[in-house]
Amino acid sequence: MPPPWNVWPYHRPGSAVTFPRDEGWHRLLPRPFGSIANPSMSEMEWVYLNAHVKEVGGAERTFIVFAAYFTQGLRFLIVRAWDAEDRYLGAWTGTAWGLLRASPAHLDLSFTHGGGTDRWAARQTAGGAPIPFASRLDATDDAKTFHVHLDLDCVKRPYEAGGRGYLPFGKNGSFYYYSLTRLNAAGTLSLPTPGGGMEHVEVLGLGWYDHQWGPFYVTPFRNDHLEQYEWMSIQLESGDELLLTTVWESGGETPSLPAYGGAGLVRADNTFDKLVGAHRWRRTRFWRSPRQHAIYSAGWTFEAPEWGTSLVITPRHPDQLTPIVDAPPRTLTGLFSVAASGWTGWRGDFWEGSCHVTGTFAGAPAKGLAFAELVKRYEDPKFRIEEVRNDPDLCVLMWRVTNPDEQVRLTSRFFLEEPGGAVILDTPDLEVPVMVLDDPGLPKGRPLVARVVVSGPDGTISGTETRRITLR
Repeated sequence: MPPPWNVWPYHRPGSAVTFPRDEGWHRLLPRPFGSIANPSMSEMEWVYLNAHVKEVGGAERTFIVFAAYFTQGLRFLIVRAWDAEDRYLGAWTGTAWGLLRASPAHLDLSFTHGGGTDRWAARQTAGGAPIPFASRLDATDDAKTFHVHLDLDCVKRPYEAGGRGYLPFGKNGSFYYYSLTRLNAAGTLSLPTPGGGMEHVEVLGLGWYDHQWGPFYVTPFRNDHLEQYEWMSIQLESGDELLLTTVWESGGETPSLPAYGGAGLVRADNTFDKLVGAHRWRRTRFWRSPRQHAIYSAGWTFEAPEWGTSLVITPRHPDQLTPIVDAPPRTLTGLFSVAASGWTGWRGDFWEGSCHVTGTFAGAPAKGLAFAELVKRYEDPKFRIEEVRNDPDLCVLMWRVTNPDEQVRLTSRFFLEEPGGAVILDTPDLEVPVMVLDDPGLPKGRPLVARVVVSGPDGTISGTETRRITLR
């Protein structure tokens, strides 16, 4: 019989993690600075929360709360709001840089920033002992405009990612990783009102917690030499949860190997399962940020016949970008942050947001909510048209995309046009990047324009090239 997960010490046989030690921080500076998180640029550690919560009474608004603390001294804090009809109302964001102190014994961290000090710690019994997998988060943005207070209580045993809790990442990295996939979340959001006051909104809902650490490195800043990734947590109304990941090599490859993602399943009965490979989580739509000009995925499907599962995932709002530099306090540091915000926003802002889920799970209708973290940026296809043959009544053109992405299905549309733009031939849905012009009725002996449009499934990702040709 397995040990009870909500009594410490806890270690599931076969798992690479143990509690309460692995609830504590691992990347700390050596003595005498041992309580300060080690801001290493080669090893990562973070704790993370997303929580879908609903206003108790009142206008029945819903909110998403996102909070994450990194060993490099970075904190993300976001609250987004929707009305009772699921119409987007707006967001309060609080990215901050500061000093992170943490305990190695169990969850107990403080983060000092321009607006004060956050605290995220295990709640305690009357005798002072930490309560397993129960914590309290108190956080304020650095401009002191909003505050988050949440009590979090885990109702399912920890899910050690991949079933082991230790996984390879990309070509060279690896990490320890566990999730608390279903947390009861209750507390208060203190938010500014249009009139300049403050309202205190009591909320209830569900949260998801991650703790990840090890010899790997990722960053939301665009870097052509590092792996990029997408991550998603799914909480179904049936009580089941899924964790989806995809990791890209710098050339756009997503091999079907454990180091490049897959799916984890935590069933309602607390049993685990997993699938390796990125091919089951597909991108169906994309979104281009009008201010950042980066492209993110913005619609997905997930297929797992082994689990009787077919899901469609849709963002609740298209623009849910997380800023790297946010509204800082009016200090010298704050002025520097404002000056740097344009460059850092273009290079570093990334998509982190709430989604709806519909479909089937275990053969039955399913609904739920998801939260996606999208560090991956997509590119428009790059290519050029080549004339590989031009004989009488036979011209062959070819084009080759030089920046392919395994997760973006591309099709081509070919146009043969007069120099003034009049279309002579329009051939859509070419999956093979070759066009054969062998119709003897096509115009011969005068300049024409071959135009090719290569695009993704919804047209957001798209590239166009032209070449002048003369048919014989």
